[in-house]
Amino acid sequence: MILGDLLDARVVGPDGEDLGFLVDVRLALDTLPDDAPSDGDPDDAHPEDRALSASVRRRDRVGRARVVGVLVSPRTGASFLGYERTGVTAPWPVPQLVRHRHRGTFLVPWDDVAAVGHEEVRLAAGYRQEDAALP
Repeated sequence: MILGDLLDARVVGPDGEDLGFLVDVRLALDTLPDDAPSDGDPDDAHPEDRALSASVRRRDRVGRARVVGVLVSPRTGASFLGYERTGVTAPWPVPQLVRHRHRGTFLVPWDDVAAVGHEEVRLAAGYRQEDAALP
């Protein structure tokens, strides 16, 4: 499946209740340790919690991308366009309008996604709703 195929899919809870639209997929890039060979296997990547730009100075230190979670918006299927980052404030008033339109949006960890079907994502029982904002 192509990640773009998930965008704008309906998101339903474990009992079939409508929760909104999948508006984005959150990814994390694993980084390779400094002592790994430059052509190291991405399967040997070690996840880092710090920003990629702070931990990797060369492209050959980037390992695999992995899905962390999905963003669910109760009101719209439109993208955040990058304005989920709390430090983005310009051009005014675009960030305020986009954030207002996406109020109530939450992040669901990938482990809490039970099934991905045609135009529908079903969440597992006991799924977690986390803050969608990025610092």
